[in-house]
This record gives sequence, C-alpha cells and structure tokens, in this order.
Amino acid sequence: MNKALDKEIKSLDKETKRAVIAMIIASSSFAMMAVMVKLSGGRIPLFQQVFFRNLIMIVFSGYSLIKNKASIYVEKNQRLNLTLRSILGFAGVVCVFYASNNLPLAVAQILQKLNPIFVVIFAVIILGERLTKKGLATTIAAFAGAVLVINPGGAGIGFSALWPGLVGILSALFGGLAYVMVGRMKGKVGGMVIIFYFSLFSTIAAAFPMAMNYVAPTGKEWLYLIMIGIFAAGGQYFITKAYTGAAASMVTIFDYTGVVLSPVLGIIIFSEGLTLRTFIGMVMIIASGYIATKKP
Repeated sequence: MNKALDKEIKSLDKETKRAVIAMIIASSSFAMMAVMVKLSGGRIPLFQQVFFRNLIMIVFSGYSLIKNKASIYVEKNQRLNLTLRSILGFAGVVCVFYASNNLPLAVAQILQKLNPIFVVIFAVIILGERLTKKGLATTIAAFAGAVLVINPGGAGIGFSALWPGLVGILSALFGGLAYVMVGRMKGKVGGMVIIFYFSLFSTIAAAFPMAMNYVAPTGKEWLYLIMIGIFAAGGQYFITKAYTGAAASMVTIFDYTGVVLSPVLGIIIFSEGLTLRTFIGMVMIIASGYIATKKP
C-alpha cells in the first residue's frame, strides 16, 4: 500500500517537473518572439508582423486539430465568449507588438506580465468572484511597480516611453480580459479550438491594415516574420502543456522566466540597459503576479 503511494507521489513529481520545464520553454519562446518583433520592427509595419504571427498560428492549430480529429464546432451559447476572446486577444497582441517595438525588451515583457492582476480584477467584475484583501494589495503593488518601470517624466525610461508604456499596460488589460473569456469556456470549448478561431480572426483583422501599408520583406526580415509565428506557436503549445500538467499555482512563477531572460537578450542584442528603479518595479510586478495567483 505504502509502496503504491510512494510510486504515485514520484509520478506526480515527474509530471510537475515536466510542467515546470514546459512553462520555462513557453516563457522563453514568448521572450524570443518579442526579440523577433523588435528585430523586424525597424522596417516591417506592425500589422504585417501581427498578420504573419497569426497566419503561422492557424497552420499550427489547424494541424493539431486535424491530427487529433477534433471538431471545430462551437455551441451557440459559447460563440459570444469565443468572439470576445478573439477580439480582446487580437487587441492584446497588437499592443504587445507595439510595446515590443517601442520599449526596451525587458520593460515590454514585464508590463505584459501584469496579466494576473487584471485577471483578478475582471474575475471580480465579470465572474462575480469576491475581491480579497490579498487581491487588493497585489493589485495596488503591481500598479505601483508599473509606475516605477515606466517612470514618466523621470530619469531612465522617462516621459518619451509614457505612451508605449501605457500601451504595454493595455496589452495586459486586454490579455486579462481574454483569459477571463477563456475561463468562461473552460470545459465547453477545446483549447486548440479557441487558439484556431482566435488566430483566424486575428489574421483576417490584420490583413486589411497590412495591405494598406505592406512592405516587401528582405530575406532576413522573412526569417524574422516566420520566427515570430514559430516562437508564438511554441509558446502556446508549451504553456498549454504546463497548465494541463500541473496546478497553476505550481507553474505560474516560472512564467516569469522570459522576464529574467529579456534583460540579458536586450543587453546582448540591442545594447539596452536597466536602471535600479526599473529593476525594483519589475520585482514588485513579479512578486504581485505570483502572490495573486497563489491560492490562500
């Protein structure tokens, strides 16, 4: 009896380790996607980047659905949630790409990680969940950290980054809303089906503004655009593996791997630097996001 229990615990530990590794890969993939966005952003317009990101995501999710012989039919009572998730997710991606193109890599990444805070806020407003003292405290602390990171009017990042910084916060807001919509579809619409429709909607939505301002990519820029989609697909795949392989409270903190990696990539590739003030703000956001997602 005890041997069987020990075996089960060891097996659970292995699953948790796999989930943690999956989350580290996912977060690193999204950080690399941001690098590709920034590398291609000198000449390639924003909506062209968004278009190719989602076009490759359609191929990835479509292949997965066909491979698993999954239906893409969605019940009528879930179509509004799916539509809202797609619209909000598209707005979030546009904001993420804009912030990545106009802010230091690490700053854009950390502002996006305000997601858990917005999930807490919108879970109260939309899902009717109770706002705890912990939820209120982490929300205030996270926004204080965001102010330190953006530092409007001060030294370091400064006022010039106020608008892209606000857009970076909007990316987290839209992302938080989109995740709440996903939560409303939990157990009713498959995860890969959600990704497929979200990617399809985003590709169509980005096509017209892209066509109005299309720039013919060079060979290197084609590589960057393709890699944006590949890293996005990898991130989506592994983040799904992480959250289905272990409890969210066990793997969430490892979603900040990209935040740790981004300053290193920013220094090596873009010769960026961070002030002490920005670093303190990043720590506040990471700590707040982690505490917000931990069960009491």
